[in-house]
Order: sequence, then structure tokens, then C-alpha cells
Amino acid sequence: MKLVDLMMNDLIIFDDSIRSKDELFEKLGHILEEKNRVTKAKKIIKDLYRREAETSTGIEAGFGIPHAKSKAVLQPTICFVHTGKMSDYVGLDGEKIEWVFAILVPQKTSDIHLEILSNLSRKLMNESFRDQLKHADNGIEVLEIMSKEESS
Repeated sequence: MKLVDLMMNDLIIFDDSIRSKDELFEKLGHILEEKNRVTKAKKIIKDLYRREAETSTGIEAGFGIPHAKSKAVLQPTICFVHTGKMSDYVGLDGEKIEWVFAILVPQKTSDIHLEILSNLSRKLMNESFRDQLKHADNGIEVLEIMSKEESS
């Protein structure tokens, strides 16, 4: 499965006014509902928080991978969000999260979320890949970076 196939240009968000997890999850919930990827924004927001309560999904180098399995999700989806530095979302290295891949999958899917999470985590270990994403200015660039990474 290619990660880029689960992404859409209109689910790639550049918004440096997002400065907290609350703002991030609210934005994700509403845009996913608007784009018919989830049935209810409030449910997906609640499910993202439920997962986050287990352990933070902040990883390293300013990246976070919030994720949720939810009855509200209609189809597996990955969103990319470039935010401002979030005061309450910090990686394992202590760096504030600024680049986010949100993974949302239907409740009934078996282990697809683990496959997506594992695949994405491996890619994010590559410093060159992270740097390219950090310098992307729009959704088309993000999709091109993802496509290039998956075809190499």
C-alpha cells in the first residue's frame, strides 16, 4: 500500500495559526467532515484525544503522527498539516511539533493503521525526507515528495 494513495491535496494544510493540539484536532475534524472522509467531526476529535491520552504521538525533529481508529472514519486517510510550533505538542526529543501526519482509519479495519504507521515512521527516520517536507510550500509539493519517496 502506498501512503500517497491515502492522501488528497485538499487534506494537506498549511496553517501557522495552529498553535495547540486543540486547534490542530479541531481543524482536522472539521476539514475531514467537510471532505466526507468522516461522518462526525466531534467523534474523530474525541478519538484522536483518546489515542493521545495513551501516550503522545509526537516523535522527533518537529514531527507528530496523531492517529485513530474510529467508527466515524469512512475510508483510510492521511492528512499532512504544517502548523506553527505547538506549545502543548512535543516530540520525544523535546522539540515542539510543527509537521503532522494524521492517520485515520475505520474502526473495522484490522491492522491497516499499524501498517501505515510503521511505513510512515520508517520514512520519517530519513533526514533528507524530513527536510524536503519541512521546505514544502504547498500540497502538490508534499504529494510529489511522498510519491518520489515511495517509488525509490
